[in-house]
Amino acid sequence: MIRGYAEQPSPRAGGQVTLRVATDAPEFRVELYRCGDGLVPCDKTPWLPGVYAPQHLPFHDWGRPGTGLRGEALAPWAAYPLPAPAEPGVYVAVLVEGDGRGRDTTDPDRTTPDGRDARALFVVRPRRPAAPILYKLPLLTYHAYNLVDGRAYDPASGEGHWCLYNTPRPGDLPTPVPPGVGLHRPGGGTGGTPYDIGNHDPFDPTPRQTYVHWDGRFVAWLEREGYPVDFCTDVDLHREGRALLEPYRLLVSAGHDEYWSDAMRAAVEEHVAAGGHAAFFGGNTCWWRVVFHDETTFSRVGFWHEQGHPENTLIGVSFRNGGERDRDDHPRPVGYRVQHAGHWVYAGTGLRDGDVFGEQDYLIGYECDGAVFDRSAYEAGAPARPTGADGTPPGFLILAVGDIRPSGWGHGNGAATLGLHTPCGTVFNAATTDWPRALDTCPEVAQMTRNVLNALSAPNRAGLRGRGASRGRGRGAHCVCGSGRAAWPGRACGWRAGSRWSVPGSPSGGRRGR
Repeated sequence: MIRGYAEQPSPRAGGQVTLRVATDAPEFRVELYRCGDGLVPCDKTPWLPGVYAPQHLPFHDWGRPGTGLRGEALAPWAAYPLPAPAEPGVYVAVLVEGDGRGRDTTDPDRTTPDGRDARALFVVRPRRPAAPILYKLPLLTYHAYNLVDGRAYDPASGEGHWCLYNTPRPGDLPTPVPPGVGLHRPGGGTGGTPYDIGNHDPFDPTPRQTYVHWDGRFVAWLEREGYPVDFCTDVDLHREGRALLEPYRLLVSAGHDEYWSDAMRAAVEEHVAAGGHAAFFGGNTCWWRVVFHDETTFSRVGFWHEQGHPENTLIGVSFRNGGERDRDDHPRPVGYRVQHAGHWVYAGTGLRDGDVFGEQDYLIGYECDGAVFDRSAYEAGAPARPTGADGTPPGFLILAVGDIRPSGWGHGNGAATLGLHTPCGTVFNAATTDWPRALDTCPEVAQMTRNVLNALSAPNRAGLRGRGASRGRGRGAHCVCGSGRAAWPGRACGWRAGSRWSVPGSPSGGRRGR
């Protein structure tokens, strides 16, 4: 048995990362791999002495002495400081056990970052910002579902683990415990077992709520496409706030980014208000509001829309008007039906109003988000327009609708709504968790992703780098015309009645655009 985690989930390039490891083997070594378009080996350690330590409780810092449910002492997991890689990116530490005589006794799968044990995920941040795009890994969401070894807590035996989805009732515990779960424990993207591991994705056998399922796909695609990207975790955003985003033009989130703190949300709102951009290529985004009880322990306190601050006001859409397609339930596929096909997001796709894309890819699901719109008008052939009744900003432009009601699932309005709004900077939302899965199978998804990344990461015409943009119209502004329809970012909108959002000289797609 061997498990471990990175005490600093995002060290600086050339700095130090401390692995906390527990094993019953006499020795082990660490192989470091960079996660891009595949796993690239970059370093390995000599044999290190193995030290056994028991599992702690979910809210503990496992690197410190702890106390179990029955008062038993829990020894801290041993620390192994290692030099952090010099190249920024996403990394996985693969832990290989030895027999004490320099021979391997385990042979981990080195073709994937995924695994239920013997792995630890972390990102390496640059010494100073070096790219226009900052990609954020949803570490809080990973840990909200993290059951470590997969053994759910059993009140009868007092054994097992819990996460935010199977927290024991007070009467099931021999002693009161603090709320929440911690970041300093195995799992959190890889090396652990997600709570919902039995909820299989029929299109991808890798477990949901792990790095490999959504983020790994998107990161691999970004590398193949040649995009320069820096990486962080949502814990960095929580701790550093607006200062983390200030050097970047575009914040990117993908897949399942469900858990957000006040500080995270305020940072992105301030970034956008100052002219920066955000692109959410996922679903169920910003659904739970969380609070931190110390540096590493957090709990959820409610849905954002029930806390008086609907998530729509930032991201434009909400899970409460989308839905969830578990396993292979409701097998009728759902794609997006296009509207406003002249918009720059569709440049180079060849799509026209009324076309449907992504249907054969089951693009809408596993979870999706939507904005309330007048269904009677939409079903009569009019373009869907948000009513604003759910907190969706009046300037949010719905570019595509994935109607999930005919497939038999959904909450509230029952439709995924892809679109964007431009309060100052631009916020784009693909509104489905499975967007990363379709990057390699649906040409329209790939081209639209390029269009968004190219437009929102490009230098502003006034020389702005994602901050300080004017709220007015004109050169360098990120404006919204009186109709609420967004122009090409960084240009005067020039919208007029009857136009199709075609902007003279705007990019038509490709890897870099203008």
